[in-house]
Amino acid sequence: MTPEIVAGWSALLAAAATIIGAITLVLFFTRGEPGGRLNDASSVVLMLALIPVALLVATLESEIVTTTVLPVAAVGIAAMIFVAAIQALLVARRVTYEQTKRLVLGGGAVVGLRYILSGLLAGHTALEGPLAWLAIASGVGFIVIGYGFAVGNERHPLSALGGVLLLGSSTSFLVLLGARLVTGDLVAPDWNA
Repeated sequence: MTPEIVAGWSALLAAAATIIGAITLVLFFTRGEPGGRLNDASSVVLMLALIPVALLVATLESEIVTTTVLPVAAVGIAAMIFVAAIQALLVARRVTYEQTKRLVLGGGAVVGLRYILSGLLAGHTALEGPLAWLAIASGVGFIVIGYGFAVGNERHPLSALGGVLLLGSSTSFLVLLGARLVTGDLVAPDWNA
């Protein structure tokens, strides 16, 4: 299987995890458990599925911005692994929500920053245009929802605004990117693979 196919299916899985995460979060806040645990589990899947996507995006962008892409990808992937690990501990009931809240929100903000920087670095690459704008909007969504939860939990208006922005833009970004990768419409240059 090519890196593009792996990243494409990972992007589609991440899109599904984003949608499931949004649904289970609403269920948790309206009906309680098991919505919270399912939301946390979907976050683990999301973060792990984003890793191959981040690697392929970095490969595509390294055609133009070779020195900047590596640290952006490395920090973003480290944050994805960190958030996945913390959320997995929460699912396994090894830690409490209060113990993980700030860590997950901080890690999510770093993931959001990676999205924004990747979108900004996409100029003159195969990711320019709608994919770049959707990446930037996704990053803003990650940061805004995290800030809303940090200052007022789910009741803060920024939590809802960030959630809607993240759901719409990230799902769109991941589905469009995933479909292009799976169908062979978007490929990494051989010298970068």
